[in-house]
Amino acid sequence: METDWLKIWRELVSANPHAPNSEAIKRYKTHALKKGQRSDPLLDFVIRSIDGEATVLDIGAGSGRWTIPLAGKAKSVTAVEPSAEMLEVLRDNIKSGPENIRIIQSSWEEAVVEAFDISVCAHAMYSSPDLASFVRKMEQHTRQTCYLAMRLLPVDGVISELHKSIYGSPHDSANAVIAYNALYSMGIYANVLVENDIYRWINKTLEEAFIRAKRHLRLESDNGYDKLIQDTLNRRLILSDKGYVWPDGMRSALLYWSPTTSKQI
Repeated sequence: METDWLKIWRELVSANPHAPNSEAIKRYKTHALKKGQRSDPLLDFVIRSIDGEATVLDIGAGSGRWTIPLAGKAKSVTAVEPSAEMLEVLRDNIKSGPENIRIIQSSWEEAVVEAFDISVCAHAMYSSPDLASFVRKMEQHTRQTCYLAMRLLPVDGVISELHKSIYGSPHDSANAVIAYNALYSMGIYANVLVENDIYRWINKTLEEAFIRAKRHLRLESDNGYDKLIQDTLNRRLILSDKGYVWPDGMRSALLYWSPTTSKQI
């Protein structure tokens, strides 16, 4: 039976809500700050691919981690972001930066925008259950190239192993593998660029790692899986001088294509 990747995406998004509460925003800011302190080859690739006359649409701009560097190269950047809290951070970040950034407070689904040369969405599609509509709207407002940057889970990850044991599937959340196959089912033959840098989780104690695993697995109580989780973490996590290191190796991948080459399936 053929796999319905769009359905898998929808089910995972529904199971992992990304409501912009204060705690989620705090984690996002911390992650964006850490990410901004190291090189981002995916962003660099996009910047090299555009010229000074290009207009860019940044969907789910967040704190502006992609918006601001893109504005330094493009003619203009329009940042679409639904969260008032994140827009406050973005506005603060661009006070002394480029003046060619326009901000629209809206979800992508409800945004009213014109056509742009380039459209990008970096890790801001995880709260959208209808990936097909999300992508088709991108195509309708893009003249040259669409870019999607998202997490690429390791094939042998600890969470993937546990998720498969508990739920029957290695995918614990929406990710680049699911998106690539979903795009392919839509007649979109996306190019793929994978970053070489590997980000590994580190927890000071096994108890912290256990709590982290339970959160990712969406397990509020024991449900009979605590021993399985503890045994798996004991077997797979690596003790170092920094703490317990997860061997997963998280990366990001960039999916990109020209809307003119996709087939409307």
